[in-house]
Amino acid sequence: MKPDNSADNFDKCICSGCSLYYECNRKSGEKIFCARKPSDCVMDDQRLCICPKCPVYSENKLSGAYFCIVELKS
Repeated sequence: MKPDNSADNFDKCICSGCSLYYECNRKSGEKIFCARKPSDCVMDDQRLCICPKCPVYSENKLSGAYFCIVELKS
C-alpha cells in the first residue's frame, strides 16, 4: 500500500538529500516518490538510493527502493 500523499509525509520526506535528486527534481518540486509516482526527470540509477532511511518508508513498512525510478507495487 502506498503512503498517503499528504503534507505531513511531504515534510518528512528526505528525497532532497538523496544522491539521485538533482536540479530537475528541485525545479519540478518533486518529492515523496513512494506516495506519488516515479520522477518525470531522467534519474541515474547508478547512484545510491536512500529510500530505506526515510521516516515515510519505515512508518509505512515499505520494501524496495528507488521509488523515484520504479513504481511502488501496491
